Amino acid sequence: MKYIIFPCLIFSLAACDYMPLNSMEQKTCKEIAVSRLKHPASFDFISVSEKEIDRDQIEVKLNFDAWNDFKVPMLHSISCRYQGKNSHDLLSIRWNGRLIRQHELDEIRENLQ
Repeated sequence: MKYIIFPCLIFSLAACDYMPLNSMEQKTCKEIAVSRLKHPASFDFISVSEKEIDRDQIEVKLNFDAWNDFKVPMLHSISCRYQGKNSHDLLSIRWNGRLIRQHELDEIRENLQ
């Protein structure tokens, strides 16, 4: 019995590293997160969630690890809110639980187009 359970556990945990980002909103949110990091090569994806908030608003939340200046992995999160599946309008971004400044959001919107 233990010879069956152990490989199944290992394969299921290994599959977590290969979870694809399905929607365009998730991919865009990941690009924004990587662009804001001081060490973008240290980006290590952990989890993603997507939910519909209000009428026609979608929120994507990514959790990931990234290095600080001392090469210590730190847990980060980014939450991107969009206006609907069809329009892809970026409404707001929360970086580690705090809203980013309006001028930073405007720069990100410009770079996305």
